[in-house]
Amino acid sequence: MTLLPSLRSWAAILLAAFFTVAASFIVFAQAKLPADLDPESRARLPYLKKSDMDAKGQKILETFASKDDTLRGPLAFAAYNTAVGQALLDLHNAAVPGGTLDPHTRELAILVACRETNYNLEWNAHEASGLKAGVDAKAIDVVRYNRPLAGLNEKDAAVIRFGRQMFHDKKVDSATFAKAVEFWGKRGAMDMVAVMSTYAVSGYFAIAVDERSPEGKPELPAVK
Repeated sequence: MTLLPSLRSWAAILLAAFFTVAASFIVFAQAKLPADLDPESRARLPYLKKSDMDAKGQKILETFASKDDTLRGPLAFAAYNTAVGQALLDLHNAAVPGGTLDPHTRELAILVACRETNYNLEWNAHEASGLKAGVDAKAIDVVRYNRPLAGLNEKDAAVIRFGRQMFHDKKVDSATFAKAVEFWGKRGAMDMVAVMSTYAVSGYFAIAVDERSPEGKPELPAVK
């Protein structure tokens, strides 16, 4: 199709206007970050570079296969204390790949911990992992929006109830604990605590530094 000269001019004007508006929107979105947040990390502390780290810290960096010698992800801020970063990585490895929970239960437990600490980074990563592991999208939305457990299967409800009581109520009642032991055994119940704890700890670091989601990534909705 061939455009007349006048139409080509209008098309060029509209295209230029579109890019101007889009650029303004991006600048506005970036400007919304509080003044104390680093523009790259979108948090109150910058990401650590390899040059900032001692030998142990650099070993942590190698675990995450960074292409630009920058530590991002769940240990980005814990690793300001190298020993703490390594301890959190060790906890993760013992609880997640080294634990006894099946992928479905484990991924749901991770999402519960992320929701309870408003941890957007790992929620965005593990929502897809949860779906892949067979967690029903309805169960994920129950966690996301802090909805009642009615209508969920008994095991999913047990995971969510366990986490809500542990994080929110600060007390796991006898019936909830007994149900966890019934479904996953004594070791499994403790593995659930460990799995939730490792993601919650990273979430607490994110809270402290006011970490925001990367550009274009969603944030968890506010819930009561």
